[in-house]
Amino acid sequence: MTESPGKDEFGRDKRLIGIYRISDELLASTRLEVRLNSVLDILCSVLPCRESAIEIPATNGEVGISASSKAGRGIPSMTSRFVAPPTVKKIIDTGRPSVVEAKEKARLFKTSLLQSPDSTTTFIGVPVKIENKVIAALWVDLVNDGLISYNYQEELAFLTAVANVVGTLHRLRSGVSSIERTTAENQKAGGERVYASPTHQKLDWIVGESVALREVLETVRKIAPTNSAVMLRGESGTGKEVFAKAIHALSPRSKKPFVALNCAALSSGVLESELFGHEKGAFTGAVSERAGRFELADGGTLLLDEIGEITPDFQSKLLRVIQEGEFERMGGIKTRKVNVRLICATNKHLEEAVMNGSFRSDLYYRINVITVALPPLRDRAGDIPLLAKHLLGKFNEENDSDRNFNPDALDLLSKCPFPGNVRELENCVRRTATLAQENKIMPSDFACAKDQCFSSRLWKGANPAPHFDIVTNGDPAAFESPGEKNRIVEYGRLMTALKKAGGNQAKASRILGKTTRQISYAVRQHGIILNEL
Repeated sequence: MTESPGKDEFGRDKRLIGIYRISDELLASTRLEVRLNSVLDILCSVLPCRESAIEIPATNGEVGISASSKAGRGIPSMTSRFVAPPTVKKIIDTGRPSVVEAKEKARLFKTSLLQSPDSTTTFIGVPVKIENKVIAALWVDLVNDGLISYNYQEELAFLTAVANVVGTLHRLRSGVSSIERTTAENQKAGGERVYASPTHQKLDWIVGESVALREVLETVRKIAPTNSAVMLRGESGTGKEVFAKAIHALSPRSKKPFVALNCAALSSGVLESELFGHEKGAFTGAVSERAGRFELADGGTLLLDEIGEITPDFQSKLLRVIQEGEFERMGGIKTRKVNVRLICATNKHLEEAVMNGSFRSDLYYRINVITVALPPLRDRAGDIPLLAKHLLGKFNEENDSDRNFNPDALDLLSKCPFPGNVRELENCVRRTATLAQENKIMPSDFACAKDQCFSSRLWKGANPAPHFDIVTNGDPAAFESPGEKNRIVEYGRLMTALKKAGGNQAKASRILGKTTRQISYAVRQHGIILNEL
């Protein structure tokens, strides 16, 4: 793709971060109209918009919604915000995106453009869909400031990703409204209270009462009823497969299969066979036909763990089945169609892989519709004793034993950071329960009390794994390691952005893809005096 000469290194990074901020905003508990207005404001902080808007026509008893940004650049254009012009109506009717250059806008929108030639704008609109049905149109008036691509493909891809997230939220809102109406009607008729979805099901296999865990479970319950792709992010050992099973169990697909595959260390050929299956004779050793994971998960949910490990040559094959829902087995010619909800998991920074070209941006946008960041164990205050008891109970069942913890032993466990998270805690509990002299486990029974904890030696003096906090308030710093969190932005990048913004912290925050609060904190942290810039 040809890019304009003035495009800087922050452009793509800002758009990736923008997706996080928009996803987080849409999961807030405020009214839909308020959330959409906030999303459009974020959109105008990422793209050079004069204005942006979304039109959701009234259908099936639902009230129509019109939202617009309040954070655009300069004087708003003459394009109507609340009465969809012909081009916006055409997007909704055809389900196809539209790009209208400035010179055509006056004719199509029946307005006279007030902008001077050096500040012309381009109209870009995309459909908002739910399962291929168009429910709205999202559009922007883009300022041609030299930071956008000549053919607008990157802008279209970004707007389409935003539209996918908006569509997911609107479907969830409609589903919840339907549930509430059904419940109210049953209660009014004196009938028994009935729930139309499994989202009230208890998740017995997830143990903990911490605020961080409750926030994740609340998000899981919100997104479970939809078919949207989900990205689970977090350190190794935080239980990504456990939460993927929770999303499946709370979804309408709960009666269908849940299938998981770890993509790490699998070659492209092996991964293709595992996911798509193969016909007899497709390769040496293929003595019979075999169904792949996509076929096995048809109608249900497929978890692809360590998605960041798949090879670039396989990414295009995976993109096709995600987009079209169809594929061919290895060695076969028959096209097979499947209906699978995809959940991906990673402990890597996919954004860096996208920026360095090792991970396709179009695949990234497809699998990263909704992000759920899982908290490390050290951030789940009070959960370690509960988890330890639960894990010891499992050990007792498997080994027909009756071990239990002394209170001091639980207190000692609570003070351990467990950089390996729940997986490391489970290893610690099992090792200690196996070697303990008595049924009552004492502090002296732990390996660390005997200076035999090899995990602590492994992590001592080393940087911990990338730290993923729960994403709140669209805070991109949530995807930085503990050491990096103390440096919201490097001094050099901060100074460059501040100088470019003339010392304006709000403008600098948009350049860097950070919040104004973060930039203000970073300025104080680095001791920068703004009036000396």
